[in-house]
Amino acid sequence: MARQEERTASSLAALSQAARALFTARGYEATSIDEIAAQAGLTKGAFYHHHKDKKAIFLEVFETVEEELTQRVGLASRAADPWTGFKAGCDAFLTEALRRDVQRIVFQDGPAVLGSELWHEIDARYALGMMIAGLEASAAAGFIARRPFRPLALLLLGALCEAAREIGDAARPRAARRAFAAEIDALLEGLRLASLRK
Repeated sequence: MARQEERTASSLAALSQAARALFTARGYEATSIDEIAAQAGLTKGAFYHHHKDKKAIFLEVFETVEEELTQRVGLASRAADPWTGFKAGCDAFLTEALRRDVQRIVFQDGPAVLGSELWHEIDARYALGMMIAGLEASAAAGFIARRPFRPLALLLLGALCEAAREIGDAARPRAARRAFAAEIDALLEGLRLASLRK
């Protein structure tokens, strides 16, 4: 039984890695189930044993990329004070937008494949709570005024996601990232209590 579970886990991992590589390199539409199975070293039948269709494995890959993105932003958010950490997390999000897998899977294919409603639901599940917590901690430490933070977090997340999409479409992504980072920083600086502004 344990050996069968190991084989199943190995097959699932191989399919997920193959799908991620192909979705990143070629996009969802240009990737076939046959190619995913072949790159994973499995049969098409094995693919269907584990996944209903191509959209199902895309959803799995999408969630994996979102989770990794959230973890990297969370690591960047660790700082001496919550406000510095919050700003660092926002900046890290824009840096992550330069990654090919994040750009292609999350921002390009994600909304089209999953639909706007599910895409926003998943994106909010991973990022929104972290943003609200960062804003609340910043208020508790006296950096920004207290208020209901969900609306503000939604607005900031929307701005960051729109910036990420624009970075991906830019002829010079790194220059675009710098431009958006400066604007996001200015926007966040406007939230600080007047007595603490630079």
